Amino acid sequence: MITKPTPDIAIVGAGPCGLALAGILEKRGITDYVLYERGHRDEVPRGGCLDLHVGSGQRACKEAGCFDLMRKYGRLGDATESWVWDHKMNKLKSWGKGRDAPELDRSQIKAALLTTIPSEKIQWNKEISNSTRDADGQVVLKMSDGTTASGFKLVVGADGVRSKIRHLVTPAQPKYAGTGFVTGHIYKDNPFYPKCKEMAGVGPQAVLGRRSFTWNQMQGEGHYRVDLGVEREGSFTFPVDITDTDAVKKMLLTDEFFGQHGDLFKEMIQNLDGPFHLWPLWVMPVEVLNWDPVPGVTLIGDAAHVTTPFVGDGVNCGMRDAVILADKIQEFGLTTQAVAEYEKKMFEFAIDVIDRSTESGTYFFHEDAPAAFFAGLGDYFQRTGHLLIGKTDDY
Repeated sequence: MITKPTPDIAIVGAGPCGLALAGILEKRGITDYVLYERGHRDEVPRGGCLDLHVGSGQRACKEAGCFDLMRKYGRLGDATESWVWDHKMNKLKSWGKGRDAPELDRSQIKAALLTTIPSEKIQWNKEISNSTRDADGQVVLKMSDGTTASGFKLVVGADGVRSKIRHLVTPAQPKYAGTGFVTGHIYKDNPFYPKCKEMAGVGPQAVLGRRSFTWNQMQGEGHYRVDLGVEREGSFTFPVDITDTDAVKKMLLTDEFFGQHGDLFKEMIQNLDGPFHLWPLWVMPVEVLNWDPVPGVTLIGDAAHVTTPFVGDGVNCGMRDAVILADKIQEFGLTTQAVAEYEKKMFEFAIDVIDRSTESGTYFFHEDAPAAFFAGLGDYFQRTGHLLIGKTDDY
């Protein structure tokens, strides 16, 4: 069955970038769009909390009309201060206290942006299984429920690293970055929770050393998400069943991983709440961010330029994409020129973010970390209070 929709614009993916684009378009009176999302409305987004930056994430919320609600949800003050510890559990230096980059859970960002979009504009539980072009060159979206949709003037892929839209724009694919995280939690009823709170406080705790990097951070409702970062050649795989919590802990406490860390760190691993999740890191090679504009389709966020998280700017960059694309649609209409003008700016910011994040990652996982980390990046942190060492937030 083919259902021909009336909207001019299809946005695929209701993460922060897709929701931001829909909200901004709605605010500007460009209301002939539909947003497809594979999950359901009340589904809690995966991933840790995010800090929204003034000229990108915060700007997108402002232009969508949910800035005040975003600020209400956001955690400032001590929540923005990141402390660096070495692997022997010596507390060293911090950066970021008091900067204007509120921490929000992804569910809070979702809730804020949803207030800007009429409910009938979002089709939940609509997974795009594939996309093609028909004989007339129209993009056809194929749904996992067997339906299809076509006839759009513009399809925007906001569907992340495994985008089903990307192949219509470029043959390029993200590459495994060689690192990733094994993620566990410390919940409030965990006996280790008081020690974790004393250790990490309300802001992020970064533990560096022995070519590993752990990010321990309080989430909005108070529990701690612990991302244990390690290098793995070839693919992010392990010799144990990741669903076996005890086996994973035993593995993590071997000398290959964190067995030579300080006693407090090893105690935290022993007390982690499962189940564990794997978060392999992906990056789009910067040399492929130069494709020619394709009529009727474009990409935003991770679908276009997934990066590692080592400058905390990936989602912010994607939310900036939404602002830029909305600007170009407003200026040039639903045309290939609008896509071309948008992608020219998108490439510029994306390459900058990827380059900075890749370089920062070398310091986080350096064999001489945290000394190398402070030598390479510490002076900048002391001057600016954050990791944004490249382009400014404005465009």
